[in-house]
Amino acid sequence: MRITTVFIALLLYNGIFAQKSNKVLNADEQDLIDYLFSDCTPSKPGASVWVISKGDLVYEANYGLANVDQSTKIDSNTNFRIASVTKQFTAACIMILVKKGQLNYTSNLRDIFPDFPEYGNNITIRHLLTHQSGIVDYNGFIEESRTEQLLDYEILEFLKQSHKTYFEPGTSYRYSNSGYAVLAQIIEKVSGISFASFVKQEIFETLGMHNSMVFQQNQNITNRAFGYAVMNDSIRFNDQSITSAIQGDGGIYCSTSDYYKWDQALYKGELIPKKELEDAFIDWDNHSKTMKDGEGYGWFVEYQNGIKILHHSGGTAGFESQVIRIPDLELSIVLFSNRNWPSRNLRYKVRALASIFSDYKISMPIEIVLKKEIEQNGILEGIKVYHTLKHEDHYKTDALELYYLGIIYLNQHRNKVSKAIFKTITLDFPRYANAYYGLGIAHKRMNETKAAMNSFKKAIELSADKNSTIATRSKQHLSELLGSN
Repeated sequence: MRITTVFIALLLYNGIFAQKSNKVLNADEQDLIDYLFSDCTPSKPGASVWVISKGDLVYEANYGLANVDQSTKIDSNTNFRIASVTKQFTAACIMILVKKGQLNYTSNLRDIFPDFPEYGNNITIRHLLTHQSGIVDYNGFIEESRTEQLLDYEILEFLKQSHKTYFEPGTSYRYSNSGYAVLAQIIEKVSGISFASFVKQEIFETLGMHNSMVFQQNQNITNRAFGYAVMNDSIRFNDQSITSAIQGDGGIYCSTSDYYKWDQALYKGELIPKKELEDAFIDWDNHSKTMKDGEGYGWFVEYQNGIKILHHSGGTAGFESQVIRIPDLELSIVLFSNRNWPSRNLRYKVRALASIFSDYKISMPIEIVLKKEIEQNGILEGIKVYHTLKHEDHYKTDALELYYLGIIYLNQHRNKVSKAIFKTITLDFPRYANAYYGLGIAHKRMNETKAAMNSFKKAIELSADKNSTIATRSKQHLSELLGSN
């Protein structure tokens, strides 16, 4: 591992929090990073963050506790459940089997499982990898009375009892945890060994990821972080759920230091040749590649300023994770956490880091700075800063992301703040229906009936699909307001 030896070190909280950077951060950048992680305190569950640039570890931060009861500090060797970030490893296992000539991306489910129902003839490996299979979510199979954890093989068996899909495979997209549980079963069937053993042999041992493992019931996990639910000063143990034993869609435990080895192996083509690996990093429309934003093999793909961004998040009981890779810049941001966070909180953190450490080749999402200003100086100062920064080149203004920020404040019942945000969006994006819907909700809560009605009417008018969720909900609110007058 190449780790640059020159560090600017900031050591706070008596070593529980450690931050290191070899990039000289200006005052505004350091201030923003400090704000992003200001909710991490030494006595609570926390996170481990790595920023990797051209093979070097250029930023590291570790916050809080891996085990609250034992006051075990988080460090770069702490093993977190990475939830759906697991999917990129599951996809890589499929790619390894393809490389070995044991699988084909166009093989269908009945090729592999002859007893699978007839609808499996139309579902290929690639459909499963890219969330285009349409198979039913496994949550719909779980009995309310069930107490035992669900396992991957059971999901396959449930699907064998089903005879429908949400859509014709290959014609649409629907994120599918079931699909990746099935992929784990395919790996077991084709390789002849367990999914956990295959991942260990083909990936972890090959790359020296000795700290990582696939979760198996009643098996010890070294350097384990336990999961928690955090609400203000309340900390509740929340390490497992009924779906926590499912392996293929989210069962890997990994540390930031081990993930570095995986990250570098992807750049070097150590497990899969680079040319073949590129198929994982591009959107697929059925069996054809596209240059659009979309879904590769275990990765979301998007483009910004002509630069490809690969990313994936993960969330399960007591754990959240976010990973961004920018191959053209050889820049990766890794954030693993053993606690829940408010909506989009981790996304804000990694997106800001990606911007700062790419020297703003990746734009800074303006809603991150807007949120910081609101929290520190109030909504009026926040809106002033927004109107100043939106004209600067390295900030990205996105109506949907601003809408999500407004929703965060709505959920907190900070109605004046959300109202100001939605009003600002309507001024800059006057054809954006969602903003008028959000504005209508804020007005309604503040008993500004006439303004609320006008906003809901505008949301309906601007909705391209009059049966969309926004249009339907706007009609419902409008009807309620009309009935109360």
